[in-house]
Amino acid sequence: MDETSLRAQLELAVSDEPPLGHLVGNSVRAGRRRRRRRQATGAASLSAAAILVVAVVPALTAGAGHRPGRSRPAAAAVRHAEPARSRRTHYRRIGPAAYVAAGSAVIPISLATNTPGTPIRVPEGVGDGPFVTNASSSPDGRTIYEVGFNGGSGSTVTPINTAASTVGPAITVNNAADAQQFAVSPNGKTAYLSATEGLFRISFAANTASKLSGCSRCLYGAIAFTPDAKTLYAITSGTRTDTVTAVRTASNTALARIALPAPENKSHFRSFARQIAITPNGKTAYVLFSPAGAQPGQTSVVPISVATNTPLTPIKISAPGFADNLAITPDGRTAFVLSTRAVTAIDTATNQAEATISLPPSVGNAYYMEVAPNGQILYVLTPGGVVPIRTASGAVLPTIKVPGLYTFSVMAITPDSRTIYVGANITKGIRKVGRLRIPIIVARGVVPISTTTGTAGRFINLGTDPNAINFAP
Repeated sequence: MDETSLRAQLELAVSDEPPLGHLVGNSVRAGRRRRRRRQATGAASLSAAAILVVAVVPALTAGAGHRPGRSRPAAAAVRHAEPARSRRTHYRRIGPAAYVAAGSAVIPISLATNTPGTPIRVPEGVGDGPFVTNASSSPDGRTIYEVGFNGGSGSTVTPINTAASTVGPAITVNNAADAQQFAVSPNGKTAYLSATEGLFRISFAANTASKLSGCSRCLYGAIAFTPDAKTLYAITSGTRTDTVTAVRTASNTALARIALPAPENKSHFRSFARQIAITPNGKTAYVLFSPAGAQPGQTSVVPISVATNTPLTPIKISAPGFADNLAITPDGRTAFVLSTRAVTAIDTATNQAEATISLPPSVGNAYYMEVAPNGQILYVLTPGGVVPIRTASGAVLPTIKVPGLYTFSVMAITPDSRTIYVGANITKGIRKVGRLRIPIIVARGVVPISTTTGTAGRFINLGTDPNAINFAP
């Protein structure tokens, strides 16, 4: 049975909400990461049917030969003994490109021609790994860092130097098998990897990873750097109420653990913190938390003063339904919250929620959103297509239809805001499994969308579902 098709059908069959999953990343939030973060923060509130899917989905999302497992006891830091030069491999450069993590390789796609180049294989790991699940890029876009699952023992971070056309030695992060989010600091010197096993600082100069100490049972999810790169904020689970941990990046020490308000609905055992974003001026961090099936007012956004590390008055979101996506415009004036079928804008100057922006009824449950780099349009990914919304006025523009759109995949916008890449599948026929009608997928890849014309381009076959997309000049 086709794993991707079955996963999609199972998720659609049991929920009115977007599929179980997780968020984040500067360039893209793959569906696989969102599912893992939601499992870590909100599994107890799901219905029995949904819990059954959680048990089934990890095996399906893993792909051939990828079996998530518990990490082995090991040191948190490993430095490669081999000289970096001996581990480097070269590939043909194709100019400005989208780098798509797919399976155990990264596939560059020329932004000029939308033609895929030679797949870049990540270094071999142990056991069943590596399997690329996450990615981020340096501030100048000249290095792409791919995060791979490494055979149950941890994760690997592999640098791809797009300027020199080389793949450098991988940094092994032991005891971090269930990676959640990976982010590179604004100064490009360090990165952090959050996992259910801990929070890990990665030094690119030393090629090492070190674990944050002081919380043995903490589970870490969404993370965000302050613009000056001095502080990292991480959503921390593992207790009755989620917290936010502020970390001094220079020394990798916890500055404060910031308590979030307890949920008003006592039937929910925790606050379900989902996402965190920091304003470009570095003054305020916004934390989104929302229980599954949230009623109006149960979803909140908590502003945190970066100067004092204190939470401010929560901002209630009136739109019903699950919310797990938070984005701030480049000018820092507006924060957007994505709920099941609506978007809510927040004025960051007053910390007041503005009028709810309803999505077209025909598009289905929203899955992900991203603000274009030019700040003019917010794009929302739904089963019915990509919905553009003007950030200034909140006007909803005509939905962009995408043939074969795979909603549970990824969406990313090029730095010039001219093109959107979304995951897509080509199907041929239907397979019946009990009462389910499962499409037979014959090709997997991405589709480019022109933001100028609002139309989808030709399908680009990658051979497997994309997990993350980054861009390089």
